[in-house]
Amino acid sequence: MDVNSFRFQQKSYYKLMTDNLEVRVKVLEDTLAIQHLKHRYLNACDAKDVSAMISTFTPSACMIDYGPVGVFKNSNDLAEVFKEVACHEYMLESHHAHNPIIKITDDDEAVGDWSLTYNLINLDNSSIVTLQGSYHDLYQRINDQWLIKETTFRGVSSLNLEMEESLLKVIFAGKP
Repeated sequence: MDVNSFRFQQKSYYKLMTDNLEVRVKVLEDTLAIQHLKHRYLNACDAKDVSAMISTFTPSACMIDYGPVGVFKNSNDLAEVFKEVACHEYMLESHHAHNPIIKITDDDEAVGDWSLTYNLINLDNSSIVTLQGSYHDLYQRINDQWLIKETTFRGVSSLNLEMEESLLKVIFAGKP
């Protein structure tokens, strides 16, 4: 499909949204379901619940691009890295997604952009990391359930601190 054709279809879809209450309600329900999906993913990461994290992605091939962390063609490959790097009792993580912009592009696809604030307290090496960045996602509805088909995360800023006795020492502050 060429870009102009896609834009026409998208405009037609959104015009229909404004004229049809049933469609408008469906778009609101879908948007809320996608927000819940993203929050389930981030909560699973914080809880170190690998199976819950995997369940938020399409079961067939998906594309996950987390920059320096890696690029993965399926959620199982991401899960292996996640288990190795993040699934430790001494890593206290907190992912906060905010400022979502979600667009339902057709009955079974949507795109979303999110801001992320990530905090990590690492009790093993006495460090604290605060990372700011953004996600760009492509969602697909499969069997009446929204799932993540593609996701890209890019860091915008990072603050890395080291805890020494009762002092905090800045290790790095800036763009990752």
